[in-house]
Amino acid sequence: MGAGKPSCFHIIYKNYKHSDTAYRTMKKAIFTICSNNYLAQAKVLGDSVLRYAPEYTFTIFLCDKKQDSVDYTPYDDFLIVEVANVPIPKFDSMAQLYNIIELNTSVKPFCFEYLYDKYDADLVIYLDPDTCIFSPLDYIEKQLKYCDIILTPHILTPIEPDELLPQEKLFTNYGIYNLGFLATKKSPVTQSLLQWWQRRLEVNCYNKTYEGTFVDQLPMSFAPLFFENVLVSKNKGLNMAPWNLHERHLLNEQGKWLINNNIPLIFYHFSNYRPSKPSIIADHYTRVTFKDNPILKSLYDWYREELLKNNYENLSKIDCGYSKVIPEEKAPVKKSRWKALKKHLLFFLRKD
Repeated sequence: MGAGKPSCFHIIYKNYKHSDTAYRTMKKAIFTICSNNYLAQAKVLGDSVLRYAPEYTFTIFLCDKKQDSVDYTPYDDFLIVEVANVPIPKFDSMAQLYNIIELNTSVKPFCFEYLYDKYDADLVIYLDPDTCIFSPLDYIEKQLKYCDIILTPHILTPIEPDELLPQEKLFTNYGIYNLGFLATKKSPVTQSLLQWWQRRLEVNCYNKTYEGTFVDQLPMSFAPLFFENVLVSKNKGLNMAPWNLHERHLLNEQGKWLINNNIPLIFYHFSNYRPSKPSIIADHYTRVTFKDNPILKSLYDWYREELLKNNYENLSKIDCGYSKVIPEEKAPVKKSRWKALKKHLLFFLRKD
């Protein structure tokens, strides 16, 4: 490789009001997917795109039905596309099979394809609605000059076994990479990956970790094996989140957020944060708390204010129009989990 190129092959095996005219000519796109109940988060993300990456167009794919009770005018700076209008051959059956989280994640590769096909985008980035950008995206664009796809691992350094959460074994269940972020550029490799991903999520995007399935995320563990030019980025400024706080320490110097003293925070993932529980970073994560890091608390306090300012309290109560309604949906899981585990145990204990 020539001098100056990033080492992206170390893990490779094989502001604006966006009119429809602007979208027809867009070259760089960021999108998110959410139901009505996550529109406050999507609005905060969209505002951060306008501030730090105004050259990108921002699309909210609404995995829901528009409701008369929701005022969509605050989102006029962005494009809202109802997922029902995206070409997804098996969408009706998927909407019957999946719950709200499963359905939102199952349509992701189709939304990528929609932006590439309909608007002739050259570069498309996905971000979860509960992420927020804090720096320009120059690093991502630089890497995509040499790579087709960028993934970010949940963690980059070991976690020693103890009683705290998360632990390393968590990511063997939920995936090495976090799919709250995925950066791609238009290429045959990207097209092949999206079609491969679509075929799997059409029929198997369940949250059933005990059966080796976790929505759209777990299949992507195979991406660096199955596809070339996949960069597994070790930039700690990408996808800082509750699960990697053991290795990333936040500072604020003159209004700029830095990680470990000198790494610009590109975007933060406020996964599982609830404004109704402002003293907790996220449920089920105990390794780092706000008591350990008051600077991190100030970031979350800012995010909480932004959510509340964008009608979080009302929006978060809206039921998804596509979500299957099953009271105590996970009640039968214990029985099905035992059945699945028994099946796998018998396989490994069988005598040929």
